[in-house]
Amino acid sequence: MTAVAEPITSGVVLLHQYRPLFRQVPVLSGDARWRYAFVTGGRGSGKSFHVALALLNLTYEPGHVILFTRYTLSSADVSIIPEFREKIGLLSVEDDFYITRSEIVNLRTGSRILFRGIKTSSGNQTAALKSIQGVTTWVLDEAEELVDEETFDRIDLSIRHKTLPNRVIVVLNPTNEEHFLYRMFVKEPRPDTLYVHTTWEDNRHNLSATWIQKAEEIRLANPARYAHIFEGRWSKDNPGLLWTRGQIERCRLLSAPTDLRRVLVGVDPAMTATMDSNETGIVVCGVDKNKKAYVLEDLSGRYTPNQWATVAVQAAKRWNGSIVAETNQGGDLVKSTVQTVDRTVRVIDVRASRGKYARAEPVYALYESNVVFHVGEHPTLERQMLNFHPDQNAIDSPDRVDALVWALTSLMLQSADAFVI
Repeated sequence: MTAVAEPITSGVVLLHQYRPLFRQVPVLSGDARWRYAFVTGGRGSGKSFHVALALLNLTYEPGHVILFTRYTLSSADVSIIPEFREKIGLLSVEDDFYITRSEIVNLRTGSRILFRGIKTSSGNQTAALKSIQGVTTWVLDEAEELVDEETFDRIDLSIRHKTLPNRVIVVLNPTNEEHFLYRMFVKEPRPDTLYVHTTWEDNRHNLSATWIQKAEEIRLANPARYAHIFEGRWSKDNPGLLWTRGQIERCRLLSAPTDLRRVLVGVDPAMTATMDSNETGIVVCGVDKNKKAYVLEDLSGRYTPNQWATVAVQAAKRWNGSIVAETNQGGDLVKSTVQTVDRTVRVIDVRASRGKYARAEPVYALYESNVVFHVGEHPTLERQMLNFHPDQNAIDSPDRVDALVWALTSLMLQSADAFVI
C-alpha cells in the first residue's frame, strides 16, 4: 500500500470540510497549492480526530517525516499517542505501524510521525526541531498556546523539502484577536492557505445526547461564551470575565527573585485517568519577603495518579517547597498518592466551602493589586484564566486555574480566607 488517492477510512464518514487534508497533493483550486492549513473549530468539532486521521493517511506515501508539536509536550505516550493508537485501531491497520514513546513509523513506507514539545524543562527546543532532517509536514497542535511569532517563523522556514509537498498544519481553538495567528492568517485571508473551520453541529452525529444538551444549555445561559468556546469565534476581552490579556502581560517577568521565602505546588487532581479525563492541574507559585507572589511553572497535564504525583514531587523538591491540594472530592487521594512516590514531601490539605468563582475572586484581586507576577509564559494556564467565567455550566473543569488558586490562596490569603483549613 503506497500513496493513497482515496483516504483509508475503514467506513469512517469524513466531514467534507476536512477532505482537502487527505489529498495526495495539497491543492486549493486549479493548480494552486496550499502550504498552510489553518484548522479551527469549537469544542466537539472533530478537528483533532480528522487531523490525526489525515496524518496517518499521509504516512502511506513514502518519504514523509511529519513533525507533530505542541508548545508543551512532556509525555506524548500519555497525552497524544493513545489518540493515534485509537485511530489506527479504528482503521484496523495495527500491523502497518510501529509505535514508540515519541514516534509512529509506517512499516510499509518508512514514513513517520515525530512527537515533540517546543518548550521542555530544559528550555525552548526550536533549534533542535529545526535540525530534524527531511521534515515535509509540520503540525502545530493547540497552536493558541504558542504566543511567540518568532518561534513559529523559525520552524516554518525549516520546512523546505525539495521533492515532496511541504505542509504546515496549524490546529487551534480560536483565542483572542490579539494573538499573532489572528493577524497572520485571519485578519486578511491568505492565498497560500487552506482554511478549515467546523463546529460541534457539523460533528453532531459523533457526540452524545448529554454533551449536546450541555452545549445547548450554555448557548442559552451565556451566548458570548458559547460563541467563543463552541462556535470557535475569535474573541475580544469579555467584560464578564475576570482576567484580561493586557493585565496578564503587564505582570510578566523574565525571572523570579532568588530569595523566595516559600514555594507551593498547587495540585488539582483529576478523578480519573483516561484520555477523556480532565487534566490534573499542577502550578508552582512562590512568595518573596515583600509579600509578592510569582507563578513559576505550569506542569499540568493528563496523567495517571503516579505520574502526576511524580511531577508534583519533583517540582516540590526542585523548588524546596510543599504541595497544596483540595481534599473535598479526593479525600486523602493526593496525600496517599504522593506518599507512594516520596514520604518526605509535605502535603497541605485545603477544603473548598465556596464555588470556583468565589474562590478565584480574591486571587484576581491580588492581580489587580499588582502583587502577582508570571515568570515567563504559561500559555495554557493563561488561556484558562482568560476564559474563566462564573458560568457553572462549563463542560471542562478549569483545572489549571484551580491549582493556581489553591497555591496563591495558601501563600497570600490563608489567614484571611475561611475556605482554606
